Amino acid sequence: MRNLMFFALLVVARLASAGQEVVPAATPTIAGEPVEIVLFSDFQCPFCAQFAAPFRELEAKGVDGVKTRVVFKNFPLSIHPNSQLAHQAALSAGNQGKFWEMHDLLFANQQRVQRSDLMGYAAKLGLDVARFEKDMDGEGVKAIIRADLAEGEKRQVSGTPTFFINGKPYSGTRTVAQLKQLVEGDQRRVRALAEVTDGMMSRGPADAPITIEFFADLQSPVSGPALRVIEQVMRERSTSVRLQFRNFPLAFHPQAPLAHEAAMVAAREGKFWDFAAFILQHQDSLREQELLALAASLGLDQQRFASVLHEHRYAARIDADVAAGLNRGIRGSPVVVVNGKRIDGVPSLEMLTAYVDAAVISHSSSSKQD
Repeated sequence: MRNLMFFALLVVARLASAGQEVVPAATPTIAGEPVEIVLFSDFQCPFCAQFAAPFRELEAKGVDGVKTRVVFKNFPLSIHPNSQLAHQAALSAGNQGKFWEMHDLLFANQQRVQRSDLMGYAAKLGLDVARFEKDMDGEGVKAIIRADLAEGEKRQVSGTPTFFINGKPYSGTRTVAQLKQLVEGDQRRVRALAEVTDGMMSRGPADAPITIEFFADLQSPVSGPALRVIEQVMRERSTSVRLQFRNFPLAFHPQAPLAHEAAMVAAREGKFWDFAAFILQHQDSLREQELLALAASLGLDQQRFASVLHEHRYAARIDADVAAGLNRGIRGSPVVVVNGKRIDGVPSLEMLTAYVDAAVISHSSSSKQD
């Protein structure tokens, strides 16, 4: 994904009541928030049936080294007339602790979901059949399905299976290996964002009313001039402006990915700006040995620095910045954003000052109105 991003740049708890949520206890986990996988599925969808086994394996076994939370959402499609009742049956089984067992039976027998079939499945699973039928026809499970459908529509789910990994949407089927790879990738992203925070790449007062975001490629020859203009404005408006760096390496600068990864390792150690300044001044010599020597000169543990760099531990941090920039319509760098207003390329001192002063006035007016 990382290479694809750079080249594209060239640039359930409720399932106690709705499906099932599982945090595998036996899987060795990484500390921190679990990766959440939310699936919108239809028991009568043939593609959902293909995806059911890989998803079920993820639910049952988890992913080694990754804490996960799996959530099933009911999304019966109107083109499948028997689907609604099948979902009601699954939720009713869930009321007796057998959601996933019913889930497996429904997908294994997609052509047999008449009421008599569903009652037979309930008996096979050892459920209280009378309670099961009452729940299946009750308003409770129907309300859950309506809520899941509404949530899916809000998330712009248009077909099944559609799943979200920590909020990022995917559609269609995946193999177990592919699904685990997606989960592991998101875990790396979460870890990288937690370990290299925005604050480690910012300068100026934390409570400054104006934020200048600087999307930059550290190997680009125009990044240095753009940063110098920003720094001059910050000196002149020292109490009003905070600078936030955003990684935006471009594919046609081959040494940029390594340079940015090294800068993220330095950021973790509180040396981002010193490291970035060196890179901007030595853009023709960004081989690994030079970056490691710089780390040592800044008092960083060279061996540990090299180990983290070789692991590509913070590549996902860069990818996250790139993805955020792409989502905001940014396709090149440098780009300077002043409280949401964008300047492409190297701004003149006059232009950037005018943007900052306008933002200060706007903020002041808003504060008075509040």
